Amino acid sequence: MKYKTITKSISVKEVVKKSIFIGTVKSVGSQAAAKNFIKEMKEHFSDANHNAYAYRIGVLNEEFLYSDDGEPSKTAGFPIYNAIRSAGITNVVVIITRYFGGIKLGIHGLIQAYGGTAKFTIEKAGISEQAITKTFSITFPYNDLHFINYTVNKFECSIVERQFEATYVKLLLKIDEDRFKEFREILIASSHAIF
Repeated sequence: MKYKTITKSISVKEVVKKSIFIGTVKSVGSQAAAKNFIKEMKEHFSDANHNAYAYRIGVLNEEFLYSDDGEPSKTAGFPIYNAIRSAGITNVVVIITRYFGGIKLGIHGLIQAYGGTAKFTIEKAGISEQAITKTFSITFPYNDLHFINYTVNKFECSIVERQFEATYVKLLLKIDEDRFKEFREILIASSHAIF
């Protein structure tokens, strides 16, 4: 199974009627990571008028949250969330920091400014497809090493860690979650591997 997320974390700046909007986007894997990043950014831009944000986490069971951070209701956080949703990405947090420039933008203007900056920030970060992976370990005797290396390569597993002991080998592997069941069945049927 695959999902789309940003390619890299990035910050961009736009000026709308003398107000400065700084868009920051970061890839995150949990609500806790998103909230920690939001806290860091609010501290970093503590002198800003607003630090509105939105995040979307998860592939199957989506978790999301948005905040206007003092702007009129649904003029900041919701447009940011809509930019995330429109891009079709997840596991991401977008924060738009605003320094007020003295000219009021109005409801429509705020929606356009926050949503537009979020969209621009996401575009600049780039979008890539990621596989949902599973990390697991297997232990096996040395006489299975050739077969297991062949199977690991065939299933395009990433070897995270290798451990060679006196009588056995232990591997920590990462595999596309969709392929794990078949990989496990082949090794159980044709080797002495223990999961």
